[in-house]
Amino acid sequence: MKIDAHQHFWLYNSKEYDWISDAEKVIKHDFLPSDLAPILRANNLDGCVAIQARQSLQETDWLIDLAQKNDVIKAVVGWIDIQSNNLTEQLAKYKSFSILKGFRHVLQGEPSDFMLKPAFINGLKTLEQKGYTYDLLVLAHQLPHTIKLVEQFESLKLVIDHIAKPEILAKKGFNEWKTAMFTLAEKPNVYCKVSGMVTEADINHWKPEDFTQYLTVVFRAFGVKRVMFGSDWPVCLLAGEYAQIKQIIEAFVLANYPDNFEDVFGNNAVEFYRIS
Repeated sequence: MKIDAHQHFWLYNSKEYDWISDAEKVIKHDFLPSDLAPILRANNLDGCVAIQARQSLQETDWLIDLAQKNDVIKAVVGWIDIQSNNLTEQLAKYKSFSILKGFRHVLQGEPSDFMLKPAFINGLKTLEQKGYTYDLLVLAHQLPHTIKLVEQFESLKLVIDHIAKPEILAKKGFNEWKTAMFTLAEKPNVYCKVSGMVTEADINHWKPEDFTQYLTVVFRAFGVKRVMFGSDWPVCLLAGEYAQIKQIIEAFVLANYPDNFEDVFGNNAVEFYRIS
């Protein structure tokens, strides 16, 4: 099964999606499974993992409902209040929804030490006990704290979204990012998504070779069995069409790891998110 391991759906409104600026009109409208399905087919992909875009239980419920009505969605990563005193009770509500595989919080919008709060760590331990996954949406400068976080987990499946958003456009901090990624990869329960890179580069003038050194680090650090392709659609449309985004990863994998093409473009996501 070939999988896009990272994309979003939304019914656009300015209040809930206030992070979308006036300069980003291309994504200021609705994006639904009916929009994505033909794009996946055209790009020889069988399905997707729908990732939360709003930080609410309403978002989680909505994505589950979308998945129940659209076979193209193979897994859902929702949102839940990790620090809640009644997290166990919240999770009990979702026990019967096998399509819900894990959760995510927009850590990139929080102070770096937010993820090290005892309540947050205890919440992740609850997810670990319940068998859920967790997507880590962090920025490169937050990686020292991310390392401290992941050191506390042995069996919780964690994945770094968007290769931790290094400063590709500014061409800053590469060596620090590289060192941190190799440190994170020492933990066998930590995976990485090669996604979200084009919007960290020059969105109007990027070239495939802009990403080569970053992809080289990710694949050498995590290995071909812990890296998964994600489009970050529709956000990726700010910098290019879906096929262009996929081609960056596709060309790199075919040139360097041709025997593992199906791992990067599906098998690893199927294993990580327990997609059946």
